[in-house]
Amino acid sequence: MTAAALALAAALLLWVPPGTARRRRLAAVLPGPVGPVRLARWPPGGPPGPVRRWAEAAGAAIAVLLVLGGGPGAALAGAAAGVAVERLLRRSGAPPDEGAGLARDLPVACDLLAVCLTAGTPVGAALSAVGGSVAGPLGERLSEVGALYRLGAAPRRAWSTAPPPLDALARTVVRAGESGSAVVPALQRLATDLRSSSRSETEAAVRRAGVWVLAPLGLCFLPAFLCLGVVPLVLGIAADVFG
Repeated sequence: MTAAALALAAALLLWVPPGTARRRRLAAVLPGPVGPVRLARWPPGGPPGPVRRWAEAAGAAIAVLLVLGGGPGAALAGAAAGVAVERLLRRSGAPPDEGAGLARDLPVACDLLAVCLTAGTPVGAALSAVGGSVAGPLGERLSEVGALYRLGAAPRRAWSTAPPPLDALARTVVRAGESGSAVVPALQRLATDLRSSSRSETEAAVRRAGVWVLAPLGLCFLPAFLCLGVVPLVLGIAADVFG
């Protein structure tokens, strides 16, 4: 019975319906054209739907329950495993966060832009050059702004569609252009501030992870604390009151 449950859970986890992300990853590994048919013609996939997520989560929960042999503790562990599998599948199918990619590469882009402007490159050409050097959504955004500069658009118009956190770079460049101040020191300060903010967020995430890691350990000691500390105290008070 346990082996059958494990086989069912494995089948659910490895199930690849037509047009899923796993099928696309398999197509990337296999050779490109095969005769007249190309693997690129496979239907585009998407994230697993709620039915499949909960089906796989239920399979994992049943497998954990049967492996542990039943009982309240096994039921709790199975429920926790099912919720963990569902959240993992939901997170793996979520679209990438563009803001996170912009924030990660923005300090380097500020440094590169400062180097280009120090060399005397016009703002539009500098933005295009940096956009071609930085991968991901940040490079595309900077290339678009650089193209608008070269077409003669006003700085505020060129940066009008900049999303956070790229709007910080937009404010720095536009403010320097309108006030006539040096933009290179402002870009260097912005890169320093962005790195400092990213370091602070990373340290806060590490502290939160430490709390979540120690939380299960505290839950393990909670029953012992109740049995050895609270229950005798309550019984002693009851004996004094009613004895």
